[in-house]
Amino acid sequence: MQKIISVSLLFLVLTLNAKTAHSEIWKDYSLSEQVTELTVVSVKSNYVDAYLVRLEKTWVTAMQILKDEGVISGYGVWVANTADSPNVWLTVDYPNMGAMQGNEARYDMLMREMSERFEADQEENNEVARGYEDYRDIVDYAILRQVTYK
Repeated sequence: MQKIISVSLLFLVLTLNAKTAHSEIWKDYSLSEQVTELTVVSVKSNYVDAYLVRLEKTWVTAMQILKDEGVISGYGVWVANTADSPNVWLTVDYPNMGAMQGNEARYDMLMREMSERFEADQEENNEVARGYEDYRDIVDYAILRQVTYK
């Protein structure tokens, strides 16, 4: 009796897998044009606050400039409420994959704007950024697109 039930369950699983194996993008589901860049960071637990404060002076400033210039549609800093690792996630939302493509003009604009917006001098800003390696590691990086089912 158990063999019959096991064989029946196996047949059911194989049948369901065969049906889902024939799914097609744009027919059964679609992917968003917007993309989200995700960076996963592991910060030593007693340095999270310092990292977040330093991040505002560097990464957040750069993202706000790119948002103000219309290059990105948004960004976010996410933090876990525990000391487990990873514990910080950075997201950048682009209207499409093409917007992620950098160029010399955008780089020059970003550097010029950052110089104007930073309250500290360039040497201090470099020191802030250099300190990251002492207490954080980049764990993962991904480009995400949202799935919409039909």
